[in-house]
Amino acid sequence: MDALPTFLSHLLRHLPSQAEIVEWFRHIPPLLAVSGGILFWLALARAFRWRRYNAMHRKYGPKWSNGKGIITPEEAQDIMSVSTRYDMPMLLNYALAFALFKTYGIPSISKLLASTKELKSKETVSKRYADTELLIATWVGCPISGFLDASMSVTNNGPNPKPADDPRAMLALARTNWLHSKYRISNEDYLYTLSLFILEPGNWAKRFGWRKLSPLEEHAYYVFWVEIGNRMGIRDIPDTLEELINWSKDYEESYMVPADTNKEVAGSTVEELISFVPETFGVKALSRRIVVCLMEDPVRESMLYPEQPWLLRKSLDAGMGLAAFVQRWFLLPRSREKFPIVTKLPKVDDKVGCPRLHPTKYTYRPWYRPEPMSAFGVLREKLLLKLGVYSEMPGPHLKSSGYRLEEMGPLRFENDGHEEIMRRAAELQGCPIAGPWSMEGRKQQELI
Repeated sequence: MDALPTFLSHLLRHLPSQAEIVEWFRHIPPLLAVSGGILFWLALARAFRWRRYNAMHRKYGPKWSNGKGIITPEEAQDIMSVSTRYDMPMLLNYALAFALFKTYGIPSISKLLASTKELKSKETVSKRYADTELLIATWVGCPISGFLDASMSVTNNGPNPKPADDPRAMLALARTNWLHSKYRISNEDYLYTLSLFILEPGNWAKRFGWRKLSPLEEHAYYVFWVEIGNRMGIRDIPDTLEELINWSKDYEESYMVPADTNKEVAGSTVEELISFVPETFGVKALSRRIVVCLMEDPVRESMLYPEQPWLLRKSLDAGMGLAAFVQRWFLLPRSREKFPIVTKLPKVDDKVGCPRLHPTKYTYRPWYRPEPMSAFGVLREKLLLKLGVYSEMPGPHLKSSGYRLEEMGPLRFENDGHEEIMRRAAELQGCPIAGPWSMEGRKQQELI
């Protein structure tokens, strides 16, 4: 026992002094020091950047077994969370936005959208864009099982099933199904849109991301969105990812053709996407060209946009490639998730009864952004307005109190269908909708 203190005492006596350490570093060539620092940082970034990716593949890779095994929709959602919330959240969020945008190249879809008049004014376009993003993000980010413990969806059966812990995903899906029921939409158009939600994230990751989606991740997107499609009542979904890819290509070749309504609907959406960009120095005009550069040729041609200059297209690809290179090799991963909604189940005050939600990001016209509660908050909002981040101050006209999922969609439907939404959500969930998310929760709020 006496040997260890003796050894430590001997070691401490022979350690170099601070002055000796400083002198030693002074003799290291600057180029060697810089090179060593860069190599150290590259190794550190490499070790941390792939940590979630590797952990997810260790967890689910053996079960999937390169396509020989099966993963559940709940597991697929967990697999997707690595790419959608941490690794490439902004890129994949835009991928889903462009997936919807791409459907506007199908005349049957663009004619229906044009007939709704929802894309005629800046007000309706901005709300439709905000609501669509929030509804889709709720399907993707909130547990599709409805339970914090996904296994409950299997065991929670019988005559008196337990209410869902977090029914937001199915409330959002039920509201979407209810809104869609107001229009005549063909099964093929539904299926094509679904195929883009499955395929475009992988295409965008391959084209612009710092990494591609792995085969396991691509399969997870297929499994998850097929489950969403089934709950939307979409028929004839191909049985494999490969069959879906072929079906989607064939559908585009047959039905993606030029039409004036394609251009009309696409033009309104492009203006919303770049609404925050200033007109000065031709920046907005350049932004329109960049959006066109992001389109594949069949999509661009169907929307009657001209081909953009070769130099602009190559410059965009080079810029996106450089950003991906820097992110892959030099940046540490996110420590917190980045997502359009708060995925964590919000704490509900018993006195509130009917929680209203706020996004984590806002459109240029800031729907659902809370009004400032202090003088500093007012100054902050006015500064953001002055800088052009938002088009106007938040207020009741932009639903600053927040949103309820069963109210979302066109303002003319805001107060309609709530009880039916609750019933449909309970059917989709396979268990009751209770507590603050239910109609009883709404009634409790009305009494306060």
